[in-house]
Amino acid sequence: MAATPEPHRIRRSCDVGVGGFIIVTLGYWFHCWYNYAKLRIQEKITREGIKNNISNKSTHLDHEKKHPQTNNNSST
Repeated sequence: MAATPEPHRIRRSCDVGVGGFIIVTLGYWFHCWYNYAKLRIQEKITREGIKNNISNKSTHLDHEKKHPQTNNNSST
């Protein structure tokens, strides 16, 4: 009966196959989850920046608008 494999070898190969599938699936899931979380954080930062830029337009907080400097030294 050399043609039929022993039952414990079949079970072990099945365990290795299932274990490999689980490891690869979890690894791929973690990679996708990490990239999605990173993308959400970048999107949140960008959204807050745009919101701050819109709310600061035409106010004294606008960094792009040049504000006149007031000189308190009247020594001239």
